[in-house]
Amino acid sequence: MNGNTQSQKRNVAYKVMVKDILKSNYVKVEGWTPNYLVLGDGKQISRVNLIGTIIDKPLTENPGYQNIVIDDGSGNIGIRTFEEKGILNNFNIGDSILIIGRPREFGKEKYVIPEIIKKIENKRWIELRKLEMGVSFSKEQKKEQPSKVDVYDLEEDIVVEDSNLFALIKKLDKGEGADFNEIVEKSNNQEAEKIINNMIKQGELFEINPGKIKILE
Repeated sequence: MNGNTQSQKRNVAYKVMVKDILKSNYVKVEGWTPNYLVLGDGKQISRVNLIGTIIDKPLTENPGYQNIVIDDGSGNIGIRTFEEKGILNNFNIGDSILIIGRPREFGKEKYVIPEIIKKIENKRWIELRKLEMGVSFSKEQKKEQPSKVDVYDLEEDIVVEDSNLFALIKKLDKGEGADFNEIVEKSNNQEAEKIINNMIKQGELFEINPGKIKILE
């Protein structure tokens, strides 16, 4: 595999809506097995992939605790950190962000501890996520239509990133997305197809149209 590629075994971050988290059951597990959510359809997930807009950033006097609240149109949820790294310092109310993290529950209130946070400059990615999830946000449909949860193999070898592929996709993208087959052909990487598919699952890339790939920016 390409030397710029990092891979590791870990649970997939499922693309979900906030309402899926809020309506789920939280299960605590002993030992090293991660705690997880049980969704309405019975799926068990321990990592989530969310896109939303920051609607609140409460002030705190504790330097080891930070909190923001995001809304994705289906509900709102807190994103909390308990480390003195200040990873939320550069995000403000009104920012649209992508979060990959682990759901938690305290006092029956669910929240997410982030592993990855990215600011989304182009708001159309939010609309694309809604389309991906098959969700419409009229008041009637909010009540009637559950969101679709993307399902991936939890034992899959997840590729975190490949800097050469990122550069190639940017070069090939003339505005309408880079062609999937052209990326694979010109990458000189035998794992390119697998890497791209995994990066799409992780929210690093989007397939805006069949066979057309864009980087989330």
